[in-house]
Amino acid sequence: MCFRRYFQKRRAEKQLKRLTEAERQAILKESPLDVFWAQGTGFAILKKDEPDSAKSYVHGIDEMDGRFAEDWIIRKYLLANHENRDKVCIGIIIFGAALGGIMSFFTGRNSGQASYFAATAPVKAITLPLPFPTDVRYQASPDSTVLLGTVKHEPGLFTISAFDRATAKKLWQLPFIGNVVGQTSRHVLVYEAKTSTVHFINPRTGETTRKVSPEPAPLTSPSSLYAGMAFTDDLYLTTKPLYQDVIANRQTDTSWKIGITAKSWVNNETVWFLPPVKQIVITDYQPIIKGNKVLVINTEQKIGEGHSYQIVSLKTGEELHRSVTEGTYYPLNNDLFIERTNAFVRRLDPFTQQETWRLNGDFSCGQVWQHGEQISIISRHPTGTRNTVRIVNSVSGKLRTQFDLPFINEADIKGAYLTSYNQLFLHFEQSDFSNPGTLLYDYWVRYDPQTQKALWRTDFHSESISSLLPFLTL
Repeated sequence: MCFRRYFQKRRAEKQLKRLTEAERQAILKESPLDVFWAQGTGFAILKKDEPDSAKSYVHGIDEMDGRFAEDWIIRKYLLANHENRDKVCIGIIIFGAALGGIMSFFTGRNSGQASYFAATAPVKAITLPLPFPTDVRYQASPDSTVLLGTVKHEPGLFTISAFDRATAKKLWQLPFIGNVVGQTSRHVLVYEAKTSTVHFINPRTGETTRKVSPEPAPLTSPSSLYAGMAFTDDLYLTTKPLYQDVIANRQTDTSWKIGITAKSWVNNETVWFLPPVKQIVITDYQPIIKGNKVLVINTEQKIGEGHSYQIVSLKTGEELHRSVTEGTYYPLNNDLFIERTNAFVRRLDPFTQQETWRLNGDFSCGQVWQHGEQISIISRHPTGTRNTVRIVNSVSGKLRTQFDLPFINEADIKGAYLTSYNQLFLHFEQSDFSNPGTLLYDYWVRYDPQTQKALWRTDFHSESISSLLPFLTL
């Protein structure tokens, strides 16, 4: 077992207070739990009849630019193993904001900044090679030479602008506040709540080339189904899991079925429907559209089960291919698709099933992150007494560095980065669940693996540099 086997009942009760009374009672009534423990985007349980055996599960929804994050609430609670309902009962809590990270299970949780990892280290700013504004959060656009920038005004409302990636020059700013809800291969999709309109924006010029009003119901549904949506200029795809509904005019739209539905922007009619491979309970990843094909990733639906993925036709929804792994799939940025098992990590093209590179080794209890052209892999050391960190070139698979890292209980680690000057940084990030759409902290620590000491750190709120780093080389 890679997680702690004992969770104090006191902590469990404290975490349960985050739920409504109705949700709390439903969990305690329907689940045979002696202890219900929730930490970040994960949870674990101890069964009453197996008090010494902890069963745990991790589910995470990474924050993606705060998009509709405020619509998320603590949600559904019961996933049963339908083959033997009496043997496995799992409480599910879904927290947070948008699509693709997962809670770091290498860490604990503390409430005060003074207790964060490297809290007393000197505070410095990372020197950037270009003068990008430091109050903006950045993301990619359909044009690889353009970065989108957002500044939050209030929940779901942002100033949206664009910057030249090579010069940091500001290209444009939209004349209204809105929310970046997605992208097609050519356009940025911005939702303007004031007019209930989706704007199709040219990423280079900022020009609105098309408008759709009213917006598709899943985009603004209280169930936040946008986390499982994907877009083209002609279609929008919506993933409906088991415990989420499409809400329109304050009523449930029962026409939406569990699975993936492709609808037309023009007339809102269904073009095709893809039923689930298995019962969809949670949605971790958006469908990924490439050319005339769609990649659908099915994450773990019950304990001990691996991931699977499907390739379907964008035109018809017909399944073209299906693959299964005993491990985990990670769809990262820039068409980067990683498979991790306990014995290897490899990059492959899911559309052609061609392997690009493979790294063999012990990757049990592993987690994978990407920062630009670097992949950081943190896994449990074979002795179980510490973690092992590997930083790999995402293109070649070449191992750049490897070192052991003591367990860090003061903050959630979300990867590592090695500069061209061989300076090592550790990244720490945690969502603030008391204020959805914001982060409790997001900072970087200059770390010396030889002495195992933190040399200095950035400000606890370095969201701007974290969002910009994937597009720069330090």
